Amino acid sequence: MKVVAVDISGRHKLADGRYHLVCVAVSAVLSPFDVEKIEDMRIYHEEADDVSVETVADLIKRAATRYRGAVVTEPGEFYNYPEWRVEAILGRKFKYAESVGERKAIEVAHHVSLAVHRMLHE
Repeated sequence: MKVVAVDISGRHKLADGRYHLVCVAVSAVLSPFDVEKIEDMRIYHEEADDVSVETVADLIKRAATRYRGAVVTEPGEFYNYPEWRVEAILGRKFKYAESVGERKAIEVAHHVSLAVHRMLHE
C-alpha cells in the first residue's frame, strides 16, 4: 500500500511569539507490519502566528502535493477531527494510522521533523 506519512514538529510558541513548524511528508510503500520502501521525503519549514487546522492543512497540502497515496497522520495532527472532515479539508484521501506499518512510517517522519526543528533552533 502506498501512503504519504506526515508529521509536524514545532507546535509550541517560541520566545518570538510565533510557531516554527517543520512538516515532513514521507512517500512510502507499506505492508501491514512494516515500511517496505521509502520512495521520497519532503521537508517544509514555516513560521506561523497560530497552529489552527487551516495552518496545519495548508502545510500538509504543500508537503504532500506531489505524492500519491492516502495521507496518514496521528489523530493529534488534526486535533482528532473525524477522518471524513480532514479528507474534505485536504481534498484528498486521508486516514489516521491504524496498522503497524503506518505507525512506523509516521515514526520516520516524526524523527526527521524533530531533528530538523532542533537543528534550526540550536
